[in-house]
Amino acid sequence: MVRGFLAVVVVGVCLHPTPAASFDISSFISTTADTVIKRLYVDREINLFDHYCIISRSPHISRWELKWQATVTCPGWTPVKGKVRGYSNPLSAEREATRDFVQRIVQRGLVTRDEASEWL
Repeated sequence: MVRGFLAVVVVGVCLHPTPAASFDISSFISTTADTVIKRLYVDREINLFDHYCIISRSPHISRWELKWQATVTCPGWTPVKGKVRGYSNPLSAEREATRDFVQRIVQRGLVTRDEASEWL
């Protein structure tokens, strides 16, 4: 009985095969590239000393290696920019750009060293 049922299933599949869905390589490449670009180039908002600020991070190639650069700005507060370049780790680049920004605003007197001690 089981063999008879199996034979019917095999004959049915052979006589009426289901069409295979075509693989759209351009859609795959487009989706993959979009995901990679979104993860490489990051712009995000942070709050520093109760001010709206932006961290921008992007990759660059240096001596055939992927490196990271980052910038911290607070557009409504000060024209000072914290910048770093050449880091192997993207989060390290963000951290050091924030530290550079804080050091610059301490030098300008916008915050005290005590207020900035958490970031230095």
